[in-house]
Amino acid sequence: MARTDAQVAKILRTIYKEEFAGKSRQRFLIAWSDLREIYGFHKFFDSRFALLREEATNQGMYLWDLGESKGGRHIAVVALRTVDRWRKAPKKIVGEYKLDTISDESTDFDEV
Repeated sequence: MARTDAQVAKILRTIYKEEFAGKSRQRFLIAWSDLREIYGFHKFFDSRFALLREEATNQGMYLWDLGESKGGRHIAVVALRTVDRWRKAPKKIVGEYKLDTISDESTDFDEV
């Protein structure tokens, strides 16, 4: 029987607390395929990941899909309190890079 989103989020919290790579209570990466196997699914879809991400947020963690790389698809797991302590870019510095707003009618380039 497959695990629920709440159960998998709790497992991710447990992994977060474990000591590995010389650290405990630190951000970590987990493979998409490992999440699928923790759930007990044959397939793991983006729609299920969205539900897990919401549940993990409720349990104090951010999950970010880092997409495909040569090592496969990975998810970053980071505590909310860790991200809340990250430094924010000062308005003065960001302001140096801002462009004046361009009206939609005057754009000569395609939307991204």
